Amino acid sequence: MMRRLLPAFAAAAMAWTTQPALAQEAGERFRDCPECPEMVVLPEGSFIMGSPAWEGAHREHETPARRIGIARRLAVGVHEVTFAEWDACLAAGGCGGYSPSAPWGRGRQPVVHVSWFDAKAYAEWLSRQTGRDYRLPTEAEWEYAARAGTAGPYHTGSRLEAGRANYGGSGTKPAGSYPPNAFGLHDMLGNVWEWVEDCWNPSHAGAPADGSARLSGDCNWRVLRGGSWLNGPESLRSAARFRTSSEERAYYVNGFRVALTLAR
Repeated sequence: MMRRLLPAFAAAAMAWTTQPALAQEAGERFRDCPECPEMVVLPEGSFIMGSPAWEGAHREHETPARRIGIARRLAVGVHEVTFAEWDACLAAGGCGGYSPSAPWGRGRQPVVHVSWFDAKAYAEWLSRQTGRDYRLPTEAEWEYAARAGTAGPYHTGSRLEAGRANYGGSGTKPAGSYPPNAFGLHDMLGNVWEWVEDCWNPSHAGAPADGSARLSGDCNWRVLRGGSWLNGPESLRSAARFRTSSEERAYYVNGFRVALTLAR
């Protein structure tokens, strides 16, 4: 079913609306306010979450590989949240008044030096601005979005093709510097690690089959996905996962993107 959806999705991904209430079809893009992140609606479907033992750089905490269903109308940020978007929150009196340092400049660069709590504060501010329930993606939603209908280590296949992601380099790159995946999402692999909603657990055993957030486990640690500009290809695999203290702001490799469940 996913294979049949992808060609239609690719065509729809060119659509864009300034009327978010009408943005219900897979591939439609919208922005709830001028300073809000651009969002894209994903197709509903299911996927195999995690990595098999034969996958290169496979880790035990990526197991067991199991089918997860995303049976809801989900929109995800086209890009990682940028400094410009963070600074809009700051200027409006939100985000706890916290101004992260910007090693590679502000503007279209992805925001870094943010904790999980900072990412949550941004989503809460965005919700107040728009009247909609913005949030962090769940870990399962993030992997579904990153895979974009693929099943290999990367959305590009068994290898991470040159020029498809920012990794092993010397700093972040502006949002949209690399091609998107089949769902129209940029930098799902590389650039910055992305916070998700879930508490850390040492495996996927017991994770909700509907892709909702896992809110039990060690909640002092939260999950990060996607790898960063600093990492090698093994950390950019769609199944790769990492953990960090939810209060950690020190790292210049950690950022996030937002998600939104749309009414049917």
